[in-house]
Amino acid sequence: QHYIIINTTPLGTFPDIDHAPMFPYQYLNSNHLCYDLVYNPEETAFLKKAKEQGAKTKNGYDMLVFQAEKAWKIWNE
Repeated sequence: QHYIIINTTPLGTFPDIDHAPMFPYQYLNSNHLCYDLVYNPEETAFLKKAKEQGAKTKNGYDMLVFQAEKAWKIWNE
C-alpha cells in the first residue's frame, strides 16, 4: 500500500555498513522508491536490498546539501 519507504535510522552508516532495517524487502518492486537518509556509504545495505527487488533508490546526500544551503541562508542573509 505504501510506495515510498524512507529509512530514517542510522542503520548502515559507516563504519557499521552491514546493517539494514528489518523490513519485508521481498514485497518491494519497481513501483517503490526507497530513500535512505544515510549518505555514507553512498549505497547502504538498505538501498542494496531494495535495488535487488527492483525498487528505485536514493540516498540522503541531496538532503544534506539542501539543508546546508538553507541553514547558510538562514544564518547569513
